[in-house]
Amino acid sequence: MTGQRRILSSGLVVMETILGWTLSGKVPDSEISSCNAMLVASLIVKEMDISQLWRLDSLGIQDPSEQKTKDEHHKVLMEHFLRTFKVDEEERFLVSLPWLDNHLPLPDNFNLAFKGLQVTTHKLKKENLFKEYGDVFKE
Repeated sequence: MTGQRRILSSGLVVMETILGWTLSGKVPDSEISSCNAMLVASLIVKEMDISQLWRLDSLGIQDPSEQKTKDEHHKVLMEHFLRTFKVDEEERFLVSLPWLDNHLPLPDNFNLAFKGLQVTTHKLKKENLFKEYGDVFKE
């Protein structure tokens, strides 16, 4: 996202992304009994071959296998496997996932998850179901 964001008088939000402007949000209630929705997307591309548009790297996504030969990629994966695999006490094989090199760390969703917990807890307490749910988790 580019960071530009506008809130329309209807309450809908317009955000500019690297692919163009997007419109999102809840449509205000009205007296219309049926609802129709349509997704319209347009992308203006200057000086780019149309086949390049469908490549993932035009969206900022790079496939490491395209940067290395298959043999090099296989060798890296095999080294990763040999370096990280373990056998647990139940004789199951455990291998860590091969992460992309030089990738920005993913953001955590702690605040979002915590807010969801608060909302759910409040709802369960309001409906006098909090104790019952707690008992199920204790079993």
